[in-house]
Amino acid sequence: MSKTSISSSILESKARKGIGIIPFLTSGYPSIDESEEIVKSLIEEKLASAIEIGIPFSDPIAEGKTIQKSSSIALENGVDIKTTLDLIERINSFKDHNVPIITMGYYNPILKMGLENFFSASSSVGVKGIIIADVPNDELNKIQKTANNYNIDTIPLVPLNSSEERVNDACAMGQGFIYCVSVLGVTGTRESLSKNIEEKVRTVKEKTKLPVAVGFGISKPSHVNELKKFADGAVIGSAIIDVIGESKKSDNVINVIDFISKLSK
Repeated sequence: MSKTSISSSILESKARKGIGIIPFLTSGYPSIDESEEIVKSLIEEKLASAIEIGIPFSDPIAEGKTIQKSSSIALENGVDIKTTLDLIERINSFKDHNVPIITMGYYNPILKMGLENFFSASSSVGVKGIIIADVPNDELNKIQKTANNYNIDTIPLVPLNSSEERVNDACAMGQGFIYCVSVLGVTGTRESLSKNIEEKVRTVKEKTKLPVAVGFGISKPSHVNELKKFADGAVIGSAIIDVIGESKKSDNVINVIDFISKLSK
């Protein structure tokens, strides 16, 4: 179980490699065993500053087709919050490692389980942070009080078109890292990064000492090289799900490892 905080892990990678890489995988896609094996391999190969594990949900509004499909397959596989936390427990007990695990989910299933129950169970398996994709930051502020009782960071999202007020709010209450969304729209791979993302990240960095990571649409070494100039971290999601979707079962792990290795170099 990681004893390293999310922010220190990302900043340490930034200092050492120029950027921290935060892979995202949907829990239980393409199967529970395979998602477990991929995460363990990313940890063993020291390719991740933190790992984001998505809790599948039937209506993932922030997601494009790729992650929606992975979520749908995971739900067919019977994956829910409990299955995901069991998976994280196995990952965290597999060896002594320093890669913080973050869950990413939607509010409805969490609310259904109950905030206390959810954060208590998450803490007991070693979850270090959470991103709730459909909760505005003022609402996240209220959830944060419960999360912090269990030493879990709540990570705010800053969309590309955020007002100055929204940026200020996110920086004031942010924990772990500030997640800048690089596009207007849903997740999915893209040819190039938005021209406005550098300006947005620099604005955010003026207002926080936390690392600032960029996600949504990052899929190429050229994207990562560009981000190294101004961001501390890169979240890679849909591109990994695409690699898995295009791989034979026997090649899943090696293809993801190869893809992340090339991205970060």
